[in-house]
Amino acid sequence: MSDPQPIASVEPTPPTAVVTAATASVSPAAAVESSASMETKLECPLKQVAQAEGVPENWLWMNKRDHLFVSIFAAVFLALSGYHWATLGGWGMRPVELKRLPARQYDFLIDINSASWVEWTQIEGIGQATAERIVADRDSNGPFRTVQDLLRVKGIGPKTLEKIRPFLREPSEQDSSAKSPP
Repeated sequence: MSDPQPIASVEPTPPTAVVTAATASVSPAAAVESSASMETKLECPLKQVAQAEGVPENWLWMNKRDHLFVSIFAAVFLALSGYHWATLGGWGMRPVELKRLPARQYDFLIDINSASWVEWTQIEGIGQATAERIVADRDSNGPFRTVQDLLRVKGIGPKTLEKIRPFLREPSEQDSSAKSPP
């Protein structure tokens, strides 16, 4: 079955056989005149029908090449949009295994006699004010001999001391003898 063609693109074929049979007794010049008048009569109604139905000669004011370009562009756009939508939904993705290192405890230990207030604030539970009090106490009362000496600082109690003990390094005998003047 063939596709029907639009009315505006159908060209009427002149009914030459009908014209010659009807004008057999008429001269050849009159036959040509009458066939030309029939063609114009046939063309006019077709154009009138096309205009009355609202069918423009070029659909959406585009020619065939424009139609081809727009249709290819639309197809590519729809294909890329579908692909993007599918990847956003997780289609075609496989899970990735990540090899992670085991959780580690803090690797740093603070020397209680040489740490600045900035180093003290790195320990959870010690704020800036407490860190500054620790450094001020150390400067005014001398170095700490053990971690237990931190209890003399206001704001550090037994619970806080036990919480921060894993991050503190006990002062050694060499450190205290090296720091003391002769």
